[in-house]
Formats: sequence, C-alpha cells, structure tokens
Amino acid sequence: MEELFSFLLASIMLTLAPGPDILLVFSESLAKGSKSALMLAAGLVCGLPFHTLVLVLGWGQFIGLYPNLIVVLKICGALYFLYLATQTFNNLKIEVQKTALAKKDPVKIFKKGMLMNLLNPKVSLFFWLFFPGFLFHDTLSHGTQYAILGGLFMLQAAIVFIFVSIAAATLIAPMLSNPKNLYWMNFGQGILLIGIAIYLLF
Repeated sequence: MEELFSFLLASIMLTLAPGPDILLVFSESLAKGSKSALMLAAGLVCGLPFHTLVLVLGWGQFIGLYPNLIVVLKICGALYFLYLATQTFNNLKIEVQKTALAKKDPVKIFKKGMLMNLLNPKVSLFFWLFFPGFLFHDTLSHGTQYAILGGLFMLQAAIVFIFVSIAAATLIAPMLSNPKNLYWMNFGQGILLIGIAIYLLF
C-alpha cells in the first residue's frame, strides 16, 4: 500500500506539472469552455489504456529494438499537432470562432484528444521508465501490477483534468465574453500546439 500511495502521489504531481496534456486541457478550457475541455480530457485519458497495454504485454522491449519506429511515431505525432495548429490559426477570425463555438462537436473533440495521446510516443516512453520503479507485490506478475498502476494513473489523470477544466473556465469565464480575449486565447492555443510538435521531435 505504501508503494501504491507513493505512486499515486507522484502521478498527481507529474500530471499537475506543466506538461503538454495539462496545458492542452487548460488552453481548451480557456478558449472554448469547460465542456469542450472535458471532452478533450476524456479523449486524452482514453488513450492511456493503449500505453498501459504496451507495457503489460512487454511490447516496450520489442519497440526498443526498433528505434526507427519511435522516430516514425514522433514524426506522425508532430505532423498531427502542426495540422491542428494550422486549423486553429485558420479559424482565428472572430466571426468564424463564434460559429465554431456554436457548432462544436463533442465526438470530434473526444477523437482529437485520443489521437493526441495515441500519437505521442513519449507517453509510452514515460510509462516504461516510470512504472517499473513502483512494482508493489512479490507474487503478482509484472503485467498485472502494470495494469493496476495504469488504472490508478488513468483515474488520477481524469480527476486532475476535470478539476483543471472546470477551474480554468470558471476563473476566466468573464474573459470569454470579450471577442478580443477569445481571439488571443485561440492564438495562444495554436502556439502551444506548435510547441508540442517541436517537443515530440526532441
């Protein structure tokens, strides 16, 4: 239990640290409101079982033998984030943004969040490096323990993302009524997406 508690505490601290996922949820909440941010967060969290499965099945060792595969995944992820940044910049006109806000599709936002997570190989690399240090049982298989740790990580990530989504939208809600502020919030989100694309490549 001490190991699990330590893992949970470390996971919460890492999730709250200024990283790509938390910044994306925060910026989505500022630019488009808490509902949009919650759907994006749901997509991000639903991508985590894939990275856990990679660890549980031992695919990490297989992928480690083929570093070029990691490079390909990084390039695909970076291109996707650049595509999203381009879409954001193309929709910066206030009139277009108002239409986008009125017609935002929760399913599309969810899919966007899931793709963001799945196309980020650094999440899998993080799991491979982070989880082994918190194995907590002598008789349970490593795969079972990794699955439990993955479940705990997803639970805390969901709670943190929900908190950030609602808090950001609530605290900054008055700013959303100003079209100029909305313009710059979306501009900032586009810059963030470019930054994440660069982050994935290095």
